[in-house]
Amino acid sequence: MDGMELKPKFDGLQELFNRCINHAFRVLTDRITAKSAYLDCEQMQELERLEYIRTADELAQLYLRYSVLSDIRNYYSDPAFLWESSFFEALNPGEKKKYHAFSVVSFDYSRYEQANTVYDAELPYFSAVVKAVVLERYAAYLQDRKSEEAMSDQPIIIAHPPKAVPPIAETDNPFDSTLTDEQIAFLAEGINDVKMFNVPLTPDDLTAIFAGKPHAIVRSNNNRLVAFFFAGLSDRGLITPNWQSVIANYKLFLSKDRSRDKYINQSDLSTATNYIRDIGAEGKYATIERYLKQVKKL
Repeated sequence: MDGMELKPKFDGLQELFNRCINHAFRVLTDRITAKSAYLDCEQMQELERLEYIRTADELAQLYLRYSVLSDIRNYYSDPAFLWESSFFEALNPGEKKKYHAFSVVSFDYSRYEQANTVYDAELPYFSAVVKAVVLERYAAYLQDRKSEEAMSDQPIIIAHPPKAVPPIAETDNPFDSTLTDEQIAFLAEGINDVKMFNVPLTPDDLTAIFAGKPHAIVRSNNNRLVAFFFAGLSDRGLITPNWQSVIANYKLFLSKDRSRDKYINQSDLSTATNYIRDIGAEGKYATIERYLKQVKKL
């Protein structure tokens, strides 16, 4: 079954996952919201702290037990995580056959409600995937609550007129790129191969990005993959070591968070870069690594 035939199948399976995930996530968030009516501010903050620790521990145990889930943490907020992540590629051939053979219309939600592992034999790791995505989203939700509470505690400050900020120095090559047209075309192919952004890039698009003058602002599908790509170019001496500040200062990409139009900033890239230092090159990272290794040979 090729990619074109597989995509409709994945869309149907994704609906099953999303239904189970959305219900479980709503139960968790409704529960903590209900508790907030009976707790003062300090008690609520302590509850949220303990909830976050418990959630992080559960996630760590899941990822240790099921290595096939490792890429879920990069795509938990993506409504098409089953297709976009490398989860399916991590399955063994027998497990993949079960996903191919499963009839979406045969899924009985009432059976799943009675025992959430009931479909794990037919859809390997189904309950584990649901749990991982729910917990990742719940952890992010708790972090957002913490940020909102911190903002509400800030004193009101009377704003003074901002000081003029010197404009970024104009240059035709802010990345100090040494890439040739052939290399850029090859890298654009790699970027599109892993669906790094919300739309495919042409070689001209990528050339414009390296010049700091993008034709249009694209949205990242995975900030860590973006960091892996640019860090890899920098490590090979093909662009400046200051690539993070270039991306941030020139406002080249929108963050993967689709709930608001936020440019990827230097903090986002620093956090993503710290994460990728500890990961193995597998899945989409392995694909990008192959392109990066080959590009200097062109």
